[in-house]
Amino acid sequence: MKDCFIRIVFASALGACIFAFGSAQAEESGTSKGWDFSAAIYLWGAGIGGKTASGSEVDVSFNDLFDNLNSAFMGSFEARKDKWLVITDLIYMDVSADKTAKVTIPIGPIEIDVKGDADMDLTGKIFQLAGGYNLHTDERSRLDLIAGARYLDLDMDTSVKITGPLNTRPIKISESGDVWDGIVGVKGRYAFGQRWSIPYYVDIGTGQSDFTWQAMAGVGYSAAKWVDIALVYRYLDWDIGGDVIDNINFSGPALGAIFRF
Repeated sequence: MKDCFIRIVFASALGACIFAFGSAQAEESGTSKGWDFSAAIYLWGAGIGGKTASGSEVDVSFNDLFDNLNSAFMGSFEARKDKWLVITDLIYMDVSADKTAKVTIPIGPIEIDVKGDADMDLTGKIFQLAGGYNLHTDERSRLDLIAGARYLDLDMDTSVKITGPLNTRPIKISESGDVWDGIVGVKGRYAFGQRWSIPYYVDIGTGQSDFTWQAMAGVGYSAAKWVDIALVYRYLDWDIGGDVIDNINFSGPALGAIFRF
């Protein structure tokens, strides 16, 4: 039961936190001799898949994740000068949930009903910092090479009360862990028409996890000189190889705004 509750909380909370990641959206064509800045915020309707260390499948919908969210902060920022750029993203979340399960256990010729009540609270952070260099820019397209690091940190507290015919047994579980990975990738856009473009982003990495990667592509619209609207599909994956989670991935559409100044 302990492994079950850890899997549920880990998967639900981790996906609920990842609503924003603004480093892979549209940019203006051409390079600037001065500083150019952009900030993005968007909602990612991500579901969660993966596998636990024991081989059980993880499958959590976006609606379940959103229902358990207490609070979250998501922000990203990008700075460019000439051909160089720096991008950073910070996500914080607090998720709590309660769950009740009833199980019938056969013991010899009789069956015993056992009920488990769990209160779960998890806080998590995802932070990414990368530098980059512009490889190509013309009137329609831009391609940047990036390299940096991605960090995942989780803290979980779970209180479980198991009620049976003979007694009530409380169990408290505390789990925490973090993962640092180096990443390399490319990001850019291809414009078609005066206002429309295709933003894209791909990276791969490793470090404390066995392997991590993500990919994003979609369509962007320049609503004004200072703001773009983008609808993209994003996939983010970790092969952790840990004691609880072997693989975890997040995928779904994201709709957001990118502000330039």
